[in-house]
Amino acid sequence: MPPLTSSRTRLVAAALLTIPVCGVAHAATALDCLPPIPPATVADAATRAEYRTEIGQELTAYFDEAQAYLRCLDAARAEVSEEINRAIRDYQALGPEPDG
Repeated sequence: MPPLTSSRTRLVAAALLTIPVCGVAHAATALDCLPPIPPATVADAATRAEYRTEIGQELTAYFDEAQAYLRCLDAARAEVSEEINRAIRDYQALGPEPDG
């Protein structure tokens, strides 16, 4: 059986590769949010019994990553909502359109 690799390792590696080099913080966007990769289903009862602990750890890691992903999407949504509100305020500050 191939070794069980955690998708957390892949997620951490991807996150480290996307950190800005200059350290400047930027707002989250939906493109910054990487959905977790679900662990493979192990249907064989003997394999499930033998690797119960490892499978449980992978599933727990997946659930944690899924929560982080959903929090990232929530942050991106909040950021876009704030940008929309700023744009509305800017638009309203233009005043009424002159009659042409």
